[in-house]
Amino acid sequence: MERCIASRLRWVEHEKGVSQLCAYRYATGTWIYGTVGDRYILTGYRRGLPIEERIERISRINGISGLEMIYPADFEPGVESLAEIIREKGLECAIVGVDLTGDPIWQFGSFSSPDFEVRSRAVELTLRTIEAADALEAPAINIWPGEDGYDYPFQVDYRARWERFKSCIVEIASQRKDKRICLEYKPREPRARSLIATAASAALMCNEIGLDNVGVTIDVGHALQAGENIAESLSMLSALGILYHVHLNDNYGSWDDDMMVGSVRLIEFLEMLYYLRTISYEGWLSIDVYPYREDPAHVVEGSIRILDKLNKVLESVGVDEIGRFLEKGSAIPLLSNLLDAVIRG
Repeated sequence: MERCIASRLRWVEHEKGVSQLCAYRYATGTWIYGTVGDRYILTGYRRGLPIEERIERISRINGISGLEMIYPADFEPGVESLAEIIREKGLECAIVGVDLTGDPIWQFGSFSSPDFEVRSRAVELTLRTIEAADALEAPAINIWPGEDGYDYPFQVDYRARWERFKSCIVEIASQRKDKRICLEYKPREPRARSLIATAASAALMCNEIGLDNVGVTIDVGHALQAGENIAESLSMLSALGILYHVHLNDNYGSWDDDMMVGSVRLIEFLEMLYYLRTISYEGWLSIDVYPYREDPAHVVEGSIRILDKLNKVLESVGVDEIGRFLEKGSAIPLLSNLLDAVIRG
C-alpha cells in the first residue's frame, strides 16, 4: 500500500516556478506477460498468461500502480470482471489501446483505408474501446495506427490517406469529447513507412483535427527510431498542449527493440527527465517493454530503478542550477557535473 500511495504523488511547484519531483505514476502493459513472439518465432518464447494472471503479476511489480490494456484482446472476461480484478489488486487503468494491427482486415490500413467498410469498422472498434475505457475509469485511449502507411513508391495517394485518417479521428473525438484520444506515432513497422511517423506529423495531424481532446502519445523508442531527440520532442509537444501520454523503453536507434529504460541511452533519459520537470508533466509514465527472453518483472523494476536514480542525480545537481547552465549554453561543464553525480550514484 505504501508503494501505491507514493507512486500516485504528483508534481508540486517549486517556489521559483520550476517543478520539483515528488514521484511519478508508473504503469506497464499487459503484453509484458504475453507470448512475446517475433518474426522468426511467431508463437513466442514463453507461454502467454491469461489476463487475470497478468494483472495479478503486474500488481506485484515494485513501483507499478497502473496498467495499460488492449481492446479487445484483454477483455475476454468482460469489463465488469476486469474492473473488479484491477480494483482488488490496487491498480488503476492508465489507458486502453485499440488493436488496429492484430487482424488481417487492417492490412491495407484502418482509418486511412480506401475501403469505406474497413474505415467504418475501425471507427466502431475505437468507439467500443472508449466504452471499455469508461468501464475501467481510464482517462484516455491510445491509437497506434501501425497498418496505416505504405510499403512501396506509387502505392498510395498520400494526401487522400491523410484526409481519410483525419476524418475518422474527427468523427470519433467529436462523439466523445470527454475522453482523451492519444495518437502514437512510429516511423515504420509493420508497414515500411507509417502515415503518422514522427512527432512533427503527429502534431500536424492534431493541429488539422483541431479538437482539444486529441493529442499525442510519445513512445521514446519510436522517437529514437525516428532519429529524434527525446527531450526536444517532449518539449515541443508539451508547448502545443498535446503531450498526453508517455511510453518509456530503450533501443539502439535502428529498431524498436523495447529494451529496459536507460540500458542504452542513459544521458538522453537524464535530459528527458529534466524536461519532464520543466513542463510539469502530470500524466502516466508507462514502461512499455517487450522482454523476449528476460523476466518481465525484472525489466520493469530495473527501468523504474534507473529512472529513480536519474531523478536523484537531477536533485543532487539541482534543477535550477541546470537551468543556469542551459542559459549560458555551457554543455560540457554541465555534462561533467551530471556524469560525476551519476558515477557517485
